[in-house]
Amino acid sequence: MQASAGFRRHKGAALAGILLLLLAACSSGPPPPPFASVADRIPPVSATEARIFFYRYYQIYVSMARPYIRVNGESVAISEPGGVLYRDVAPGTYLISVDSYGLYPGQNKTVALAAGQTLYVRVDSVRGYNAGFDAYDPEDFAVRIIEPGPAQADMLSLKYYGAP
Repeated sequence: MQASAGFRRHKGAALAGILLLLLAACSSGPPPPPFASVADRIPPVSATEARIFFYRYYQIYVSMARPYIRVNGESVAISEPGGVLYRDVAPGTYLISVDSYGLYPGQNKTVALAAGQTLYVRVDSVRGYNAGFDAYDPEDFAVRIIEPGPAQADMLSLKYYGAP
């Protein structure tokens, strides 16, 4: 009879753990929509601002880290694997970077943006660039400026993480 009581206690603890996991999963909110389903509802960039779209492919064989995207050193977003987002900024010159463990040639970009302009920035994982002779493989990232046509086509298959 004691074995039965012990089994019930463990069974109850396991059930409570499963319920907590389910509750945590439900509290995270709905998944982001596909960018293709919302692209035509995004308002056009204001005539007094510039827009920067940031996107990143979902590639299971590369880093799933979520580094900060920075504009002039200030964090403006998190790079989501398989995600698209944008930020509107005042016209001007900006240094666009993404947090990275090591250095990679040309990993940051300086751009000049005019009022009404839209820029497309892809965040790429450059895994293995700073790897040493051991098993350590740091997570390095770089930003790439992509032409509007290819960038817009790339983004259609990704999830939309919105604007501020």
